[in-house]
Amino acid sequence: MAARRFRLLPAYALLDMVNAQDAFDTLRRAADDGRLDALCERRGVRLLSVFDSVLDAAAEPGDLDVGVSFRAGPDLLALIDDLTALTSFDHLDVAVLDGADPVLRSEALTGFGLYEDVAGAFAEAQMHALSERYDTEWLRRLSLKAMAERSGPAR
Repeated sequence: MAARRFRLLPAYALLDMVNAQDAFDTLRRAADDGRLDALCERRGVRLLSVFDSVLDAAAEPGDLDVGVSFRAGPDLLALIDDLTALTSFDHLDVAVLDGADPVLRSEALTGFGLYEDVAGAFAEAQMHALSERYDTEWLRRLSLKAMAERSGPAR
């Protein structure tokens, strides 16, 4: 019997074999077994969440939306590289929540929380983001009205 030869796939080839839901499931397992905690601690992450279409059972997401807040000295590219290696998925859309728009922060923080560096930090950030979104809603409406008035009537 002749020996079989197997061709090893390069690591990047595996990235196309995983979808967003698989990547999310991997992150959930990593959160449960402590691997995600270690990664977040190493990268100075304060909060990490997943949000948007991957949480909608009826959707077929093409990417994985991740919200992240850092303690200090963020290395976003290293975090993205670590998350890509962990999930074998490179269609990550990472939103840094520190200083982000209130709408983005509230969307990301009402998603699925995967990591918080201090117990209760996620809930506190959620309440703050939702409160700021509500408190500034009138400003967004006013801005839209002003833009509509400047652009004139629709043709």
